[in-house]
Amino acid sequence: MTMKPAQSQGFTLVEMMIVAIIVAILAAVGVAMMRGHTTRAMATEAYGAMGTIRTALRVNYAETNDYGKLPDGTVIAADCTNLPGVRPRYPPTPGDLDGRYWDQDCYTLSFPTSSRYLITATGKADGPTAGVTITLDETGTFTKDGF
Repeated sequence: MTMKPAQSQGFTLVEMMIVAIIVAILAAVGVAMMRGHTTRAMATEAYGAMGTIRTALRVNYAETNDYGKLPDGTVIAADCTNLPGVRPRYPPTPGDLDGRYWDQDCYTLSFPTSSRYLITATGKADGPTAGVTITLDETGTFTKDGF
């Protein structure tokens, strides 16, 4: 009479624990990477709005040869409310700069000289973009902080 060797069925507890540890490590890495990409994705909203402001400033500069002044000599407001080509909010209608993560209150303009400007976008204080700051200058250089 021949004895058949016992066949193992299933996995041992050690094998299952090793698989669980590997899955946990991969999940931790994936969640950390996803959080960084999520903030960057939210920032694209600000990039689009800053492009709108930049285009309006370039058109104004072509007319006046001064980024900070309108054709009638009026100084452009730091909050973009009087910038031609950028529709401000008229409640209940949102403006060109109003979005889900960034709104018109998040953008400020400054003019170091007549041929230079700096657009600054600061994330909403009560949202997921809080602490994120993006700046854009007349050369098209973006500077990002907070992500």
